[in-house]
Amino acid sequence: MSLWFAALLGLVQGLTEFLPVSSSGHLVLAQVLFGGNVEADYMLFNVLLHFGTLLSVIVAFWKDVKELILEFFGWVKDGFKINGHPYRRFIIMVLITIVPMFAVLPVKSRLEAVFSSSLVVGLMLLVTAAILYLSEKAPKKRKTEENATWLDALIVGVGQCFAVLPGLSRSGTTICTGLFRGFSREFAVRFAFIMSLPVVFGANLLELIDVVRAPAAAAAAVPLSCYVVGILVAMVSGLLAIRMVRFVSKRGNFRPFVVYCTLIGTITIVASLIKMV
Repeated sequence: MSLWFAALLGLVQGLTEFLPVSSSGHLVLAQVLFGGNVEADYMLFNVLLHFGTLLSVIVAFWKDVKELILEFFGWVKDGFKINGHPYRRFIIMVLITIVPMFAVLPVKSRLEAVFSSSLVVGLMLLVTAAILYLSEKAPKKRKTEENATWLDALIVGVGQCFAVLPGLSRSGTTICTGLFRGFSREFAVRFAFIMSLPVVFGANLLELIDVVRAPAAAAAAVPLSCYVVGILVAMVSGLLAIRMVRFVSKRGNFRPFVVYCTLIGTITIVASLIKMV
């Protein structure tokens, strides 16, 4: 692996992980363009790229993350009583979003394999574009961690489950689901990214276990410098992507991402059909 390729993969991971354009879908398309399988050929490198984007969320939302950690210990100390603390409600909401994932995890790899064709990715990118467009029509309400319901959190968690399909954006789906449930735009973005922390961490842990079980694949020829460059690029580009999403969401206009997903999705579908013929 060369430094430029490591930087490219870090850039793609950092941007597509948080921009509502589907990181898994772009990974499939990248493999079609460049050949090979990044996840299988460079397992450890792939895990560390995800670690870089995990750091992006922690840095971007450090104030919230710090409060959640402090309130978690206070919550335990008080016998798991909320006592009117908004961040304790936030913790419970995040935990609720994880529950639906347990139904998906056993079949996640199978779903990704079945739906990883470029044709399906193109179709799911069009679905992502439709979800983003329709979110602009969502009723403008002001729910936050103080008054959002447990049902709201559960439905956003179900939306996250559907995002395991390549081409369907996780960030886009969860943000838009929150908007449809009446979340304020600022809270919809915060909640979508912070709720991703335990899921991404858990996914990284599972991938790390695969690395330990397959040390030969994990030890593919990747220089230390490529690991460093990949992680840094993924983290910095991830921070830029988060800032962009927060800015666009505040304006209530996802049109640039709607246009992008529609364009890339259409091109992918046409190219796939031509290839099939």
